[in-house]
Amino acid sequence: MASNPLSVRNLCAERADERGAVESLIEFTYQFQPGYFYEIRGENPVGKNLLLQTLGLRVPATSGEIFVDGISLANLDLDELSDVRNRKFGFLFSAPFLLPAFTVLENVAMPLFKIAQVETPEAKLITEEILDMTGITEISDASIEELGALEQMLTALARAMIHHPRVLIAEDVGNHLSAVAATQLLNSMRRCSQRLGVTVIATLADQISWQLSDVSLEVRPKCVEEFVRNNPTG
Repeated sequence: MASNPLSVRNLCAERADERGAVESLIEFTYQFQPGYFYEIRGENPVGKNLLLQTLGLRVPATSGEIFVDGISLANLDLDELSDVRNRKFGFLFSAPFLLPAFTVLENVAMPLFKIAQVETPEAKLITEEILDMTGITEISDASIEELGALEQMLTALARAMIHHPRVLIAEDVGNHLSAVAATQLLNSMRRCSQRLGVTVIATLADQISWQLSDVSLEVRPKCVEEFVRNNPTG
């Protein structure tokens, strides 16, 4: 039986916000399923972002254990952790961070050569698949300056998915987008997740309301509570 793409056991983390208030994550144990869309919610943005960034290996846990594909990361050094993050995770930030000197296709395909190190013919096939999945095939030759805000975020999503990560970490989805555009982006993320079996773990921008996540994880002062909304497998 295949291992879960990401699981945590007794995970604890701590971080102070810009005002000096300390937010803590205490004894969080959970198994994330492949192909599920998880939305992290919470009244305190520091708390939900702390959980998201700890799960994405961007903030170190103070204690507990993280497993990727059933393998513990406890004894890995910084270079080894970086390698796991690059190969097993994709990241979609609140801003697209695209390279303006490159086309849409070149931005999307770049991780295949830098991370996956695939040959050009295979890279072409993979890129075409992801461009179609995210709905941006028609703008593949466009420069970044020609794109609207939604098209830029869809390009960033395609780039994050191009190496078929096990987990997509998405931060403040819908930030700087209209509600309609944010819904389009989220629907595209869910479609990619289901077709590729990628686990999506996301926080949404405050103004965005979207009810199609499979599981909501509510970050509270003493715990993280699970609310199951949908089951993508059945």
